Amino acid sequence: MAPSKTTDADPEILAEDTVLTDVLGTHAKVKLLVMLLSHNDRDLNPTEIARMAGIDRSTFYEHVDDLLAYGMIEQTRTVGNSPMYRINRDSKAAEALAQMEWELLDEVEE
Repeated sequence: MAPSKTTDADPEILAEDTVLTDVLGTHAKVKLLVMLLSHNDRDLNPTEIARMAGIDRSTFYEHVDDLLAYGMIEQTRTVGNSPMYRINRDSKAAEALAQMEWELLDEVEE
C-alpha cells in the first residue's frame, strides 16, 4: 500500500487517501462512490457530495447518470430544487464494493 500522504488538504475531502482510492485509483467515479459509502446513513445534495469527494460539482454531474444507471447510487428525494443522493443499499454491486473495502482494510491491518 502506498504511504499515507501528509498534506494541507481540505479535511472535509473524505475520498482521498482511502484503501479504495489506493487500489482503484482516484477517478471521480471512485471518489464519488467512496464518499457515498462512507455516508451510507444519509442522503446528500450534489454540492455536498462534490465537496467531500474533492471534485467539482460539474464533474459530479458528468458521472451521476452512469452511477444511477449502474444502480450504485439512487436519488432519494428533492429538497427545494436540489436532488438528494445516497449509495443504493439494495445494489449488490454497491454491497460488493463495501465488502471489498472491508476486506482490504482487514488486509492492511494484518
